Amino acid sequence: MTAFADVTHQPRTDDSVLRSLAAYKRYETHDLAVAEVETRRFMAPGRLRVRPGDHEDVAASAFYADTGSVGIGRMSYGADVVVDRPTDSRHLGIAIPLSGRMRVWRGGEAADAPAGESVVVIAPDGRSVTEWSADCDALMLRVTTSSLARAARALTGDRTTGRPPRFVHQVLPLERGYVVHSAARLLAETFGRYDDVAAVPHGLLQQLSEHALSAVLLGLEHDLSAPAKPSYRAAPSKAVRSAVRLIEDEESAVFNVGELARHLGLTVRALELGFRRAFDETPHQYMRRIRLERAHRELLAADAADGTTVTAIATRWGFFHTGRFATSYRAAYGVMPSDNLKASPTQALL
Repeated sequence: MTAFADVTHQPRTDDSVLRSLAAYKRYETHDLAVAEVETRRFMAPGRLRVRPGDHEDVAASAFYADTGSVGIGRMSYGADVVVDRPTDSRHLGIAIPLSGRMRVWRGGEAADAPAGESVVVIAPDGRSVTEWSADCDALMLRVTTSSLARAARALTGDRTTGRPPRFVHQVLPLERGYVVHSAARLLAETFGRYDDVAAVPHGLLQQLSEHALSAVLLGLEHDLSAPAKPSYRAAPSKAVRSAVRLIEDEESAVFNVGELARHLGLTVRALELGFRRAFDETPHQYMRRIRLERAHRELLAADAADGTTVTAIATRWGFFHTGRFATSYRAAYGVMPSDNLKASPTQALL
């Protein structure tokens, strides 16, 4: 595992945030295996790793309060630790280093997240690998994807999709993630006025949750903040809206245009006319564009070390000719698909 340098020069932990969550202790231990088990109970499954000689340095602690849709906490380990978390489709995580620093691996590249400068987005889709420096103490915000889906419908007024917005793992400068940072601090400081979540007035609890969800949706980049579909040329018909919903809710390529038309009780010609009126493109073009974006997001989130391949992801989204897929991908994103699918160097860190 790579060691962090210059830890003595890192910003000091924000003591006011730590004090505000003192009543919500989940564990305090020198055993990393205990921390791993306990973290799984309230945060997310994952593996915690240190160098063989560093186990005696572990001084892990966690404090966490949960409203049901939104949770706020803070965590530290007291040693240089790798947190290897698999896909957790139920939750979006936000880590805000208060002291020390994190290092986030995405593909084959690392991005540093120093305290006082960074917000780390831990997306629901795809494995994440994060190193914590020994002096890292982080504020953790966690929201459920089901509550994000509900909040997104309320904010956008779009009732045609029930899915949550899609995020990618990334490190943001604090100025770009400041809205989320402020919402997390507000949650922590408000909970600090009470000894237990059950003591927080229900109306206040609901307002805090809604505020945090809105901050995530408005303050972070996701696919619903910049919709992939073009502006309507004409109001789409009910059949076209149904077709769009079926395409955008796919978990893999399911329909071709003929099957989509039959499912909706239309002729292919009627479906094509409806799409051309609304989007100035054919159903096939619309479907291909959406699926290419889905493949792009999966490649960014995937890890070649897990056995994932470009071919597998391309096939999953209906691109059966890998050469044509690579050409389309490069035209859309400026790189080859393989450039976005690299092994996380987890093993090299240990």
